Amino acid sequence: MVKFIETEQQELKQKVLEMFTLVSDQIDKAGLSLLTMDKGMAAQVIVFEHKVNSFELKICKAIEDYIALYNPVAIDLRFVLAMLQISSDLERIGDYARGIARFVNKSAQEEINTELIVDTQMDKMIQQVLIMLKTAQTALEEENAVLANSIFEKDYIVNEIQDRATDIIAAAIIKDSSAELAKQMLRIQDIFRKMERTGDHIKNIAEEIIFYIEAKVIRHKGKQSYEL
Repeated sequence: MVKFIETEQQELKQKVLEMFTLVSDQIDKAGLSLLTMDKGMAAQVIVFEHKVNSFELKICKAIEDYIALYNPVAIDLRFVLAMLQISSDLERIGDYARGIARFVNKSAQEEINTELIVDTQMDKMIQQVLIMLKTAQTALEEENAVLANSIFEKDYIVNEIQDRATDIIAAAIIKDSSAELAKQMLRIQDIFRKMERTGDHIKNIAEEIIFYIEAKVIRHKGKQSYEL
């Protein structure tokens, strides 16, 4: 029985790791389509979004079957609960990628302020989010709680870029208060918000990895953890 449980867990973990790869690719392409205003690439992100949803459904079904078959307790239960939450967070990140792609589709025919995109360090924010995703994926694959913990510090960079971008966008609106510019600036601000929320979901994933590996709960406790 133990051997079967371990096999099922490895298969479930592999599905989640594959979902990580897909979602990272979605964010990467969505970000690149935004920086280059590539409408074709944005369309690819939108088309492939259904695959992210399918992955989550498959993982949820596998978890339901696992619980029904093995009635897991202790670390086995922590494992399946962590996989369930991680897949949910990854699905939300996929939604943000789709939202960015839709922005590109709607804005490709408009005059985009490329200087503002550069000044707000959009490219740096996208790359930082991708680094966080890859770090979380590796932390799960290697079951490395130390690596998972490093994600919290990485998220500070995302938040700093978000705060600075908000100030830059606000200043741009004040300088040129035309309705068209204000509308465009608010849409760009929404993209930054989506990337910032992506960072939050990656932090959630890091917490779940630590919860599984170390039997610690840190959500709602800042960085102070306590033993279950």
